Amino acid sequence: MAVLAEAGHFSRSLAAPLCLIHADEFTKEKEERFRSALRDLQLDSGAAIRFQPGEPAQAILKIQREESIDLLIAGAMETQSVHRNFTGDVARELLRRAPCDLLLYTEPKEDPKPPGAMLVVVPDLSESSRRVVGAALNLAGRSGGRHITILHVQTTFAEAKEKALGVSNGSLSAERTLKSWIEGQERPNLELDYHLLRGNTGFTACEFIQSSGTDLVVMPSQMPPSDQPVFAPALDWIIQVIPGNLWVIRQTENQSILLQNLP
Repeated sequence: MAVLAEAGHFSRSLAAPLCLIHADEFTKEKEERFRSALRDLQLDSGAAIRFQPGEPAQAILKIQREESIDLLIAGAMETQSVHRNFTGDVARELLRRAPCDLLLYTEPKEDPKPPGAMLVVVPDLSESSRRVVGAALNLAGRSGGRHITILHVQTTFAEAKEKALGVSNGSLSAERTLKSWIEGQERPNLELDYHLLRGNTGFTACEFIQSSGTDLVVMPSQMPPSDQPVFAPALDWIIQVIPGNLWVIRQTENQSILLQNLP
């Protein structure tokens, strides 16, 4: 019920139709339980419900392809410990294989609230990373978000590799670049800031995010020609450990970022 409530809240924010996917055989009894849950949550009781027997991740991805679904919303957790939230099996497969955006909840609520604070994690200072920031800004504008922090993550190894290859962001430093992004996106009632984070492993970022108390983490993932989603080395820990509610934005070279052009 909680994941369904979160999905309904998000679909309203996007003014997008809701489609339910259940990895099991169809029965009238199961369908009516879903319809009843939709009514209880005051969602569209006529929303599409797709049943697909089989292994859950495969079943979800099959329906996603058939329905051309742009965003999959699911629970994220498998087990929780004092120090780490381990990504569940289904969520892990979706992170590895889903060609669309993902919204994964570690603690879904039956009375969902819009994310007041968002953390946008970017592994580089490319134009595609800037578009991910724009997507978060647009979501904040539509849902009443109050605070966005841009977190630039880079391991010392990746930083050395970029220098060796001569990769840079023009003549601007990382700090000046992030400042320019913020200055170009000033909006009433929305606080914007940034944080630079360097470390020897990507888990430095995981620990920082987990301690930040943010409502939603926004993170890019590339879609190369092989159509196998990949994360930057500084962020690939997300496959195993998830620090909080997570929105993964899939990117290709010619792909428009979700929400980018919405008012």
